[in-house]
Amino acid sequence: MATIKIKIFVSEIANVLSLYDKIQVQRSEAGSPYTDAVHITADASTEPELVGTLEGPFAGLQGTTFKIKVDQGVEQSLTFTSANPISIENVVDEIDNAITGLTPSSDGGKLKLVGDNAGTDGVLEITGGSSLAILGFTTGQKDNGEDPHVSLLTGVTDYEYDDQSGAASYWYRTRYYHSVSTGFSTWSDWIQGSMSTAVDSSDLIIGKIKLADVDGTALVGQKVTIVNIHDPLMAGDYFIAGAAKVIETDGSGMAESTLIKGATVDVIIHGTSQIRRILVPDTGTEFDIMDASLVQDDPFQITEPDLPSAVRRS
Repeated sequence: MATIKIKIFVSEIANVLSLYDKIQVQRSEAGSPYTDAVHITADASTEPELVGTLEGPFAGLQGTTFKIKVDQGVEQSLTFTSANPISIENVVDEIDNAITGLTPSSDGGKLKLVGDNAGTDGVLEITGGSSLAILGFTTGQKDNGEDPHVSLLTGVTDYEYDDQSGAASYWYRTRYYHSVSTGFSTWSDWIQGSMSTAVDSSDLIIGKIKLADVDGTALVGQKVTIVNIHDPLMAGDYFIAGAAKVIETDGSGMAESTLIKGATVDVIIHGTSQIRRILVPDTGTEFDIMDASLVQDDPFQITEPDLPSAVRRS
């Protein structure tokens, strides 16, 4: 598991705030057609929870094993020792004594497990054991907690959300929500987030680009490639060796990428002849990728030949 960062841009924030006050987030681990989508935010943070499908007492449970991973720690296991049939109370006691990071209880005679940590940082995952069929669990069964919805703020258009139990392959979508009326907007398109950076944030800056079509409408889905020129560059203990990164404009024609301060990069707008080499600023928190003052050589690499003039003789 990894921390995956989702960036959310809210256009016309004043209009949005007149209808909604929160942003909800859903996650799909499998991707298209996204039938496994689940909410990973809620009105308040919640703990991960797993409940078996079968009620005790449990025949044949003595001598079987139960294996689980809590949060992002190592696998924990136990072997049930009580005499068959084992009551739900004895199952709860044995798990409580052997497994840390969760609280077991009876839910109408079924085994209920609740993690101690709330939010997406809290995860329960059944990893195996010969007791699963008896208790009503399956290998790979997993749940993570939910984070609070992202709060919308007056005048703020850029938001970030961190999924603490994500993966680079996961997909995410968002929608606006009103916490009192419970009304909500349509969902956004599905996107993938980005891994949290290894380089310290003080060495990073966000580059933004806004593109429009010739008729003035937002240029949606336009791909932009940012190419590392491989000038020798260090950020903290890291040598910057990545080749290129592709970003794509959203519904408002905007795209952004985190970049290393002081890096030299080429910006290529797909489907056009527009290529420019820029020097990423070494101060600030964000900048306009198309700022002409950042261009190295001439804009879009349009060169003017340096031809010597003939000596004037008159």
